[in-house]
Amino acid sequence: MNKIINTDCIEGLKQLEENSVDLCVTSPPYNVGIEYDNWDDNMQVVDYLGFAKDWLTEVYRVLKPDGRIAVNIPYEVNMKKLGGHNRVLIQSEYHQLMKEIGYGFAGIADLDEKAPQKVKFSAWGSWLSASAPYMHNPKECILLGYKDQWKKLERGESYYDGSEESKREFMEYVSGLWGYFAETRGMTNANFSLDIPEKAIKFMTYKDDLVLDPFMGSGTTAVACIKLDRQYVGFEISNSYYKIASTRIDKEWSKKLTAEKAQEFWM
Repeated sequence: MNKIINTDCIEGLKQLEENSVDLCVTSPPYNVGIEYDNWDDNMQVVDYLGFAKDWLTEVYRVLKPDGRIAVNIPYEVNMKKLGGHNRVLIQSEYHQLMKEIGYGFAGIADLDEKAPQKVKFSAWGSWLSASAPYMHNPKECILLGYKDQWKKLERGESYYDGSEESKREFMEYVSGLWGYFAETRGMTNANFSLDIPEKAIKFMTYKDDLVLDPFMGSGTTAVACIKLDRQYVGFEISNSYYKIASTRIDKEWSKKLTAEKAQEFWM
């Protein structure tokens, strides 16, 4: 509980007990050639999808019967090692893998980036011609799933307090269009927006539920859990990213404890 471990996600997941996790929220590597320090992000497609099936299978094992999963992925990517036609509808591939493993499908959230970063195009295919134009769709989504049943077996303390703000948030989540601001601080080579795990946690968990992130990166999911009073566990294969995450998480705990002490003082 409340720790990240510097290890490969498959090895880390094997250490967790079956039926112990309430929610897995994560953004896995996309296999698009990002230069991670100790991860091959340019695998053969069959190898990448095999890896995806392995970690999704382990997550399925550790989820509670009413456990949920939220996977942040692009709709489509360009996987360079395909050779020839190298476009992959990765959202569909993940959906099929999850079905094969046994996950139920609970919906898809379209991610609407606020103040989007400008996409720099290095190729258009055939310029000003119908010969072979290249279209790139940079949008991402969240695939939502569950293990045995979607409805929670026990009712806990919800994030929603009945205020107008919480009502607006809930309506956004059920609409399937989730707004977010991209993380631009460059803590790692692939940054996870804090808005995404925060929304998934608010929407799909109760207070003190256990949230898992197999690809912890800079610790974003853990930070969201601390802010929202959830427990967390996660894994990060990179030692340098693990150090970044640990420092960031320590700072978040310090902020939270300071705020709690101040609140106690004034009560």
